Amino acid sequence: MKYWPQQLNFAVFCATQGCGISREVFDSGVELPEQIRAFYRFHIYFTVRRILFQMGGIQSVSALPGDPTLNPSGNRYDVASYKRICAEFGIPPTSDFRFTGGKNHGLGNVYIGVTGHRATKTGTAWPGGYYKFSDEGGRAADKNLLYFMKPYDVPRYDWFALNKSAGLRKAGLARINESIEAFVYCILGAQVNVRSSIIGEGGRAKEAQTEFLTLMESTISQPDLAKSVQRYQLAVDEAKVRLNLAVALMAWLMPANMIINMASVVGYNNKLKQAVSGTKLDVNNTLNTDTKNRRCR
Repeated sequence: MKYWPQQLNFAVFCATQGCGISREVFDSGVELPEQIRAFYRFHIYFTVRRILFQMGGIQSVSALPGDPTLNPSGNRYDVASYKRICAEFGIPPTSDFRFTGGKNHGLGNVYIGVTGHRATKTGTAWPGGYYKFSDEGGRAADKNLLYFMKPYDVPRYDWFALNKSAGLRKAGLARINESIEAFVYCILGAQVNVRSSIIGEGGRAKEAQTEFLTLMESTISQPDLAKSVQRYQLAVDEAKVRLNLAVALMAWLMPANMIINMASVVGYNNKLKQAVSGTKLDVNNTLNTDTKNRRCR
């Protein structure tokens, strides 16, 4: 697991197959409201980033392309943290997360060189014995020089994400709840902090969008799950929104309307509730209809 691409593949596997989430939520395989699809897109990104962070252990460092700490061929990770995440998702720690799809087990096409000509792609399997790299004795003059191998330009997440799913797994439900807490907190919290809607092209909306990214980065590295729930509740309180959107059974309800309520509201209900069996995955106008009593001043 020292190679960063394998660490990324592992995180993608956990966020999709490990949670019991398939590509159906992104394509036409399942009829879902766009609000729910948007949430699941966030969940995949957030969970991948969070797992990469958690793999670093207590002294976790950033491990993303462009970061000075990234070493693609020998990226630092904490073995104990990796094994703990494997146990969470029921994955053997010895699992192979290399991409082996396509030509030559994922290495791609073989390109050879001939004197006076540009590199040419072949359909040859490697290692095949005839074409060789220069340090193996290959020579352009002998027409057996293997210049390089180029992988296919295909999305590798297809290799690790399920085509279909039988439903959320136990670990998946826990991670979904974490994503709901982060999603609601970041969207509503950004608007509460800036006192502006996050929708729009104006300056205030741009401020809210920037604040969203700031809050998301801090949430990715948040180790205390209790604080995540508290921040979720606080954001709902401050934004005065109603929790009535179900994205998964037995998971937290979310607000169908994620725009901050700037008006003065006498009574509203933001009591945390879960979606139960029989709850439709959409806006549920019959849920959470009780309002708070007016407070005496």
